[in-house]
Amino acid sequence: MTDLHLVTGGSGYFGNLLVARLLERGEKVRIFDILDADDRPAAAEFIQGDIRDKPAVKQAVQGVAVVYHNIAMVPLAKDKDAFWSVNSTGTLNLLEASRAAGIRKLVYTSSSAVFGIPEQLPVDEFVTPRPAEAYGKAKLAGEEMCWRYADSGLDVSIIRPRTIMGHGRLGIMQILFDWVHQGRNIPVFDGGHNKYQFVHADDLAEACILAARRPAPRAYNIGADRFGSMRETLQ
Repeated sequence: MTDLHLVTGGSGYFGNLLVARLLERGEKVRIFDILDADDRPAAAEFIQGDIRDKPAVKQAVQGVAVVYHNIAMVPLAKDKDAFWSVNSTGTLNLLEASRAAGIRKLVYTSSSAVFGIPEQLPVDEFVTPRPAEAYGKAKLAGEEMCWRYADSGLDVSIIRPRTIMGHGRLGIMQILFDWVHQGRNIPVFDGGHNKYQFVHADDLAEACILAARRPAPRAYNIGADRFGSMRETLQ
């Protein structure tokens, strides 16, 4: 019997891609999001709801074996109360509902922003997270909740991706391309010789699926194995 996989935030860019990868593997998929996507695959079930709504979250996890938690309020959000309530309270709601429902595995998509300005480079599994801004602090708060629930028996793994890029998502590069088109200069540090690591959305989806298959709580820092300087990337 095929397991049911829940993808929170499955209508967003990365969530949508993760849903597609799971369906390609023959998995049954349910999406939980505040909005439905126009291009949602017909094979994917959809439950509309807010991650801050406990009854809606409880409904979403019923009958689910694996949860991929991708819902997050991003740094550009203007509503600071919603920023914290979604990233912190929402994650707590999902962890509590997942434990009550007997979920086999939960994969929490955090962020490399939890490291702030790292004590050492490259960042490995021994570097202590010390976020410097609100988004990173909220993501770290989510991680701390995950570890607490892991101590109580919920199998949770944490994924910390670098900046996500992929087909259809240029991210910060879109702004830089606009500047180039306008003939503006691009400000860079150290002549652009500083190295910057991204992660491709396809690779991140694969990492999430692999983490879901591996038992026992763990944290994974995910980035591209080949990357160069910002000057090389821009050129």
